[in-house]
Amino acid sequence: MERHEALESLKIIDEAMAQTRRAIAHGGTGYFFIIWGIVWLVGFLANELLAPQTAGYVWLALDAFGLVGSVIVGIRLGRRVRSPEGRRSGLRAAALWALLIAYGALLYWAASPPLERLSLFVTLFVGFGYAIAGLWISTPLLLTGLAISALAAVVWTAFPSALPYALSLLGGGGMIGVGVYMLRAWK
Repeated sequence: MERHEALESLKIIDEAMAQTRRAIAHGGTGYFFIIWGIVWLVGFLANELLAPQTAGYVWLALDAFGLVGSVIVGIRLGRRVRSPEGRRSGLRAAALWALLIAYGALLYWAASPPLERLSLFVTLFVGFGYAIAGLWISTPLLLTGLAISALAAVVWTAFPSALPYALSLLGGGGMIGVGVYMLRAWK
């Protein structure tokens, strides 16, 4: 292969990657981050600021908001995908999260960590899910998963009582920031 042919091939690959990033951002991946960032931001603050029963109801409402919002974004994303392979990828992504939730529940049941570690367990498991999905879908998803996991581990080790605030402001706020970045920068 000649040098100019190699450069032309690299240019084509670079353009394909840029188109993929734009498709992911416009398809709604950024919205998933914003939706679940809001859930974390409000939910973890509710854990700290409200009575446990009230916080439970807030989490229930937030999870319903997150699930409904994710389904709406997923349907919107599915309408933009014209290829059978693209639709299968969307179904595989949904199946991945369904399996992660099921295995997370099983692992929590099997490990039975104390209730004060529930937030840490869920956060590490969600971070793991983002990291695994990020290997498959996009680097920002991978980096978000790694950052959330590292944040939770460091804060739990150094300042365990600050974990809910860190997860709310840095975890939830960080997810919202990643979502906005994906929607604006990947146009």
